[in-house]
Amino acid sequence: MEIYTGGAFQGKLEYVLAKKGYGKESVLEGAVINPLTYTGGYKIINHFHEFIRNYADKPETVNNFIEMLIEAGDDIIIITDQVGCGIVPLDIREREWRSLHGRIMCRLAGNARHVERIICGIGQVIK
Repeated sequence: MEIYTGGAFQGKLEYVLAKKGYGKESVLEGAVINPLTYTGGYKIINHFHEFIRNYADKPETVNNFIEMLIEAGDDIIIITDQVGCGIVPLDIREREWRSLHGRIMCRLAGNARHVERIICGIGQVIK
């Protein structure tokens, strides 16, 4: 597994596509993932934070999907916005989502073979 993270609109997807030589047909958007019917077949999950937002109220479903990604190992690239920096939201659901996202990304990063942060379209290797 590889993880690419960074702020919004920092060129993460373009960076990964250029680095890996994949086309946009290899990308699955996080907002449309249904973890109950997901069968793989994509190289990249983009906007993974949107998947977590959509299923934040279903922790068991999220955990099962995360386990499946960990088991997939080297076959998947996850691209996510870096969430949690900046102003703490007033809305409790937004705070809970940020916290959940952070915990999940720590778990995934611990199992990833490569983690990179993208800033202004430039990669910075973390792991």
